[in-house]
Amino acid sequence: MNNLLDPSLFAAYISHVFMVHLLHTSCTRVFCIHPLHDAADSPCGLSPAALHRSAPVPPAEPFMAIHALAVVDPKAEIHEDATVGPFSVVGAGVTLGPHVELRNHATVYGRSVIGEGTIIYPGAVVGSDPQDLKFRGEDSCVLVGKHCHIHECVTISKGTAGGGMETVIGDHALIMAYAHIAHDCRLAERVVIGNSAQLAGHVVVERKAIVSGLVGVHHFVTIGELAFIGAMSGVRQDVPPYLMAEGVPTEPRGVNLVGLRRDGWSDEDIQAAKDMYRRLYKDRGGQPLARIVEDIEASPASSLKPVRRLCAWMKDNLVHAIKGRVLEASRH
Repeated sequence: MNNLLDPSLFAAYISHVFMVHLLHTSCTRVFCIHPLHDAADSPCGLSPAALHRSAPVPPAEPFMAIHALAVVDPKAEIHEDATVGPFSVVGAGVTLGPHVELRNHATVYGRSVIGEGTIIYPGAVVGSDPQDLKFRGEDSCVLVGKHCHIHECVTISKGTAGGGMETVIGDHALIMAYAHIAHDCRLAERVVIGNSAQLAGHVVVERKAIVSGLVGVHHFVTIGELAFIGAMSGVRQDVPPYLMAEGVPTEPRGVNLVGLRRDGWSDEDIQAAKDMYRRLYKDRGGQPLARIVEDIEASPASSLKPVRRLCAWMKDNLVHAIKGRVLEASRH
C-alpha cells in the first residue's frame, strides 16, 4: 500500500472508490476488488477475473430503478417498473405509472399522475404552479395519459379553481422541446405540439390536431379535431375541425388532407370536407355563415359524418362564441 503515496496512483485510487460507491448505490449490483491488489492480496488468493467469474449471482428481486442522485419524496407513488434518472426531482403526491421514464434533470411536482410508458425528457417540468394571479395554492393536478413524450424543457402547469382544477394531456401526445402548456389546458389523444409553441390557459386541443412550432395560442381557444396550425401563427379564435390555418391572426387555408388520410378517411368523406370548406370560405357569395350551414344541413351531403360534425361545430361557434372563442363564455 506504500504505492499509494505516489500522487498518480492515489488519484486513481480515489477515482475508483468514488465510482464503486456510485455503482453500488445506483441500480446496478457490482462485484469488484481493489484494482491495486493482485491475486495474493485477494481474500482467497484468486485473481480479480477469477473472483468475478466465481461470484454468486443473487436471485432477481423487484426493484425501482431510482438513481442515487435523484431526489424523490417518500410520499410519491412510483411503480416498480418506472425509472427515475439522475438529478430528477419527484415531489410528494406524484404518481408514476408502469414503465414511466424520467430522464436526467426532469421534474414532476404536486398531484401529478403520469400514465404508463410516458417519457419525460431532461429539463421538463410537469405540475408547476400556474402563472395565474388568481391562483391561491389550490390542490390541483396534472393528468398525463399513456405513452406520451414530453420533451426537453417543456413546462406543464397544474390546473386552477377556475378551470376544473386539472390540466389534462391525452394518450400518445407528443410535446416538443420548450413548449408551454398552461393551467387548465386539455389536450386530447395523439395531439402534437411543436417546438416552442405556447398554449395559454384553458386551451382545448382536440384529437390528432397539430400545433406547429413557435405558435402562440390565446387563452380559451379551441383547436378542432385533426386541425393543423402552421408555424409561427397566432391563434386568437377557435379553429374548426379538419382544416389548416396559419397567419397572425390565423385564417383557414384549406383542408388538412394529409391528416385526414392518415386517420383513414375514405375518398368520399375527404371530398365532402373539401366541398364544405369551399362553400364556407371560398364561394360564400356574401351570404352569412349561418345561412350556408343551414343549406349544407339540408343537402344530401349532411348524411356524411364529417359534414354533420363540422356543421354542428360551426353552429355552436356561431351561437355561443365570444370574440370567436366558445370557451370564452365560461368567463362571463
